[in-house]
Amino acid sequence: MFISLNNEYITMDFNPFPRLRMRGPDELYHVELREYPKGEDQSRVVDAYRIVAGKNKIWRDEFHVPIEFYMDFEISVSKFHPIYGMKKIFTHRFNDYSKLVRFNLESENRDEIETWLERIKLYQEVHGCEIFVESKFDDVNKKFSSYYRTYEIDFYKTYNIGRFPKSSDDFRTMDMRMEGLIWFGNFKKFWSYQHPRNWNGLSSQEIIDDILGL
Repeated sequence: MFISLNNEYITMDFNPFPRLRMRGPDELYHVELREYPKGEDQSRVVDAYRIVAGKNKIWRDEFHVPIEFYMDFEISVSKFHPIYGMKKIFTHRFNDYSKLVRFNLESENRDEIETWLERIKLYQEVHGCEIFVESKFDDVNKKFSSYYRTYEIDFYKTYNIGRFPKSSDDFRTMDMRMEGLIWFGNFKKFWSYQHPRNWNGLSSQEIIDDILGL
C-alpha cells in the first residue's frame, strides 16, 4: 500500500508481517503497532520505535514486527511538532474486508489441504475477504476465481500455512527468562513468528486455526 499525506509518503504492507517505510521532510518519525487482544476493548502496545525518512541513515529506515499469524492490530505514525509535541499523522487498523488475501499452503497431504481449505472459507466468512490460494495442487488453486485474475494483483495480507521450524535467533527468541517463548510488549508471548504455539502434537485444523485466529 502507498499512502500520500501532504509531503509525507508511506509504504506499508502485511506480506507476511507488518512493515512500514516513510518518506518526508522530517528526519525521524515514530511508528507504533498496537494490538486489540480478543475480548478486550483497549489496545496494547506491541512495539514502537523511530525510523528515518531521509537519506541520512542514522537510524533504522523500516518499521516491522515479524509476526506472521493473525493479529487485530493498528499501526500509527507520529512526528514531532516544535510547539505541540508529538502529533499523530497516520493510523491504520488491520481490516481485510473485501481485500485480496493470499493463503500459501505448505503441505503435500491432500487431505490436510482440504481441511485447511474449509478453515480458510470460515476465515473468509468471518472477515469478508477475497481468497487467493497457492498450493502444490493446481486443481485446488483453481477453485477460487482470483486464480484467473490478471490485473490489480495486490495482496493485502499473506498467511503461510504449514509446520514451520522455529528458526529465529533475535534477542526476543533467545531471552532465557521467557522459557523458549518470544515476547513483545510485556504481554504478548508466543512460540515462533509463524506459530502462536508449538505445533508438535496439534491437528491440521488446530495448526491453521492458530495461524488465522479462528
